Amino acid sequence: MWESSVYRFEEEVSKDGKIQKIPFIINVTYSAPRNLFDPGKALIGVFNKITEGKDPKKIDILDFGAGKMRNTLWLLQKEFNVWAVEFEELKKRLPDATEKWKQAENYSNFNKVTFPKDFIEMEKKFDIILLVNVVNVMPIPIERFALLSLCKEKIKDNGMLLWHQWRGLATGQSKYSEDNAFIDGYLMGGENHSFYGEYNREETFEMLASMGFSFNKEMNLSKIPTNSGYSFIFNPTHEILVENALSLKQIIKTKRDPDKIIPIPDPMNILEIYTQELKLTDAGNTPAHKYHRLAARIFYEIFRNQLKEPVIEHEINEGRGRIDVTYKNRNKDGIFKNVKDLRSIPCPEIIVECKNYNYDHELGNEEFGQIADRLSPHRGQLGFLLCRDKIDKNEVLVHCRARYKGGKNNYIIVLDDSDLIKLANYKLNDDDDESIDDFVEKKIIEIVD
Repeated sequence: MWESSVYRFEEEVSKDGKIQKIPFIINVTYSAPRNLFDPGKALIGVFNKITEGKDPKKIDILDFGAGKMRNTLWLLQKEFNVWAVEFEELKKRLPDATEKWKQAENYSNFNKVTFPKDFIEMEKKFDIILLVNVVNVMPIPIERFALLSLCKEKIKDNGMLLWHQWRGLATGQSKYSEDNAFIDGYLMGGENHSFYGEYNREETFEMLASMGFSFNKEMNLSKIPTNSGYSFIFNPTHEILVENALSLKQIIKTKRDPDKIIPIPDPMNILEIYTQELKLTDAGNTPAHKYHRLAARIFYEIFRNQLKEPVIEHEINEGRGRIDVTYKNRNKDGIFKNVKDLRSIPCPEIIVECKNYNYDHELGNEEFGQIADRLSPHRGQLGFLLCRDKIDKNEVLVHCRARYKGGKNNYIIVLDDSDLIKLANYKLNDDDDESIDDFVEKKIIEIVD
């Protein structure tokens, strides 16, 4: 993949009553800004913020999609060590790009990385990786995930990934319509098209979460003056969650003939990818941590409109205990507001415990006792126990009823893989929240009846 910056497609058009296939190309290097000679006030503010208090000579920065070097040259002048990644074609095609790359070579702290071979094979890890208007100009959805997986591979454990994306839809809506819509974005330019897609905050965060990154809440870049883009810092915190579903390692190794027409791919839905990964994730101790995070993301995507971001391994009782996953209740329309208002079930927080047991290991008193101990009126009395297979559904229901009728009015709902996938399909089917709410309501009725 990425053997060329040129992507060849065909579109079907009706002419004289016949369907004709008209070829066209997207050249991703045509998205490089034409007349920008430095990062601009907003990005300079971002760079100053994320490098504040650091010794530039000890900081290694990867500038992916360096283009005409507007960011790299500025960082080099500040004495940061910079590795600039770009297609060779761009450096040769644009005279001003050629000039800027020659300027960069005069700096001893500059390193040239030709994309894709040198970048893929590079083993170095970086303190900061810059993705400035990069992922949103890539037309093939799966290639975006492949790039992020490589960034995850090449970032230090305490490193920072900067995601910066301009907001074209907000600043020039008239440029984007059904006439130039393509895959999940838009075609721009003339004969040599470029591609532009725009992800909102939630889409960006979920894409990065799926690739092993978490949003850095302490690094607030939204207040930078004149910053009209989305600027976020992410840190590597966990393993890639969708490696198997997307076959990323194999995709990266796959060769693409730049002279051949590419079938137009469908947009990708992260919840659908998560459920595919769930089916490919083994039960047992070894992949337990991955299942924990994967199940947490699926649960969040299903109930996104009603819950805040999950908190993983939430400490309670002054650090003496931990809850696998905790979600704050938004108190928005839906099942969690309904159970509070209509059934008087306190649920300011939704408590979730995850058990990646092998399929012959049944849930018993220990597991139900553990989650029951997490529930309380001030924290919430509605909890979910996620597992791979309920095995004996009648026995599970006996345990759930015992925790409700034992005097504490705790409601424990057990969801296995088939339940999560069913709920995910409701969500994927035109955002069918009503069916999701009905599903959970039926589980509660089973407990109280």
